[in-house]
Amino acid sequence: MPDKRIEVIMVGAEMAPLVKVGGLGDVIGSLPLALEKLGLKLKIFLPAYAFIDKKKFKIKLFKKGLSVDLHGKKHNFDIYTTRLANSKVEIFLIKNKVFDFKDVYVGGRKHSNKSKKDVYSRSISDVERFVFFSKAVVEVIKDLKWQPDVIHCHDWHSAMLPSFIDEYSLKYKNFSNIKSLYTIHNLANQGIAGLDIIDYAGLHRDLTPALMEDYYDKDGDKINSMKLGILSADYISTVSPNYAKEILTKEYGAGLETYLSRRKKDLFGIINGLDLKLFDPSKDKSLAVKYNIKTVAKAKELNKKSLQKFLKLPQKDLAVFGLVSRLVNQKGLDILLPALEDLLKVEDFQVVILGTGHEKIENDLKKLAKKYPDKVSTNIGFSLPLAQKIYGGSDFFLMPSRFEPCGLGQMIAMRYGTIPIVRQTGGLKDTVINNKTGIVFKKYTQREMIKAIERSLSLYKNKAKFAKMQKAGMEQDFSWDSSARKYLNLYKKLK
Repeated sequence: MPDKRIEVIMVGAEMAPLVKVGGLGDVIGSLPLALEKLGLKLKIFLPAYAFIDKKKFKIKLFKKGLSVDLHGKKHNFDIYTTRLANSKVEIFLIKNKVFDFKDVYVGGRKHSNKSKKDVYSRSISDVERFVFFSKAVVEVIKDLKWQPDVIHCHDWHSAMLPSFIDEYSLKYKNFSNIKSLYTIHNLANQGIAGLDIIDYAGLHRDLTPALMEDYYDKDGDKINSMKLGILSADYISTVSPNYAKEILTKEYGAGLETYLSRRKKDLFGIINGLDLKLFDPSKDKSLAVKYNIKTVAKAKELNKKSLQKFLKLPQKDLAVFGLVSRLVNQKGLDILLPALEDLLKVEDFQVVILGTGHEKIENDLKKLAKKYPDKVSTNIGFSLPLAQKIYGGSDFFLMPSRFEPCGLGQMIAMRYGTIPIVRQTGGLKDTVINNKTGIVFKKYTQREMIKAIERSLSLYKNKAKFAKMQKAGMEQDFSWDSSARKYLNLYKKLK
């Protein structure tokens, strides 16, 4: 029987289809639908960004004139509401001028620690905006006297929410039994600010152990939102079982491994699911020919020719490698680029690239395409239809990440019968089986990258083995159903 007693409020900075920057938006847009099927009652909180289409998403005013105290001043906000499509899941949007911009973020990334190049934050104004958002969420709960069982917070944007819950529980009855789950999607993005952010938030540095520790420790007079979430939430989760183990180590812990190790018994890894309606080769309108596991062989050939024609590559029967990614070194570009330079001189294959990222990497990929115009197509930008053409028309999918909390590309690729080439890290290790559903390598080196591509070229020539691996990937279940049950179990433990 579904457990209808559990009520969850989910809080994040983005949610597809209303607003999406990355994988976080996909998760908050899909997971609630799977949880609702299990009988949970859900509400979602988002900022009311000015660029969200109110008419398209049927957004209406819910309540006007609420306020929060920040830095000793009263900040008013309104609440708007809508529902997640084809569900009863309520969405509440916090409306204030701090979200009246054309993007989710006002400032860019800030790498605040030179010794940890992969660790970054956002501008102070962005941290302040999401502190306001988090406090507004608890004010709504207080004002409307809601008593959810769990507040599920996502990434640094809502990492201070458990601290607000702790403080509010000391004053307000309806907060005393609310539990918190904090999900880490990207440990590297930490939401760092000065100590004065605590005064800005109206929190009290001496009331809760987590806040006391972060305020008084000797880490350069900084408050780290991610660290606060780790220390103060009742449970912590991240987006794959293997990544939950990796982040306990110095190599992957982004400077927070000590605190995560202390919370080890409260840390869980749950793999993300896929939006199976969006990524469905049997219904995908972006493809020249739709297909399923029975018709994949012939359809793949036709989709490959269509992709080659679309990108003005010679329509040859050779291996096509797809890459749809942020163009940053974390995604393995620093070993992939030199590997391709070496192999394209001597091997006959094609590479199709789609993404944006670091300017130098973008330029290097453009140069590669100019040098090998019949072998490489570099497309700077992002287009979902082109991404899906690449998934449908490629034979192999490149994802040699240095680290990867979960990763969706490898799962989408398998669903489209495209064999992933991945490094054994994070969610890639959890989802791709070497020589069964994909090609997996361990060491993060150019040499290992070359060997993995060479293995792929040999596999492409072995048509029977290639088809077997292709179909094994398509048979994998990457729906949200299994993951949703694991989240339900966490909610039950918390309750």
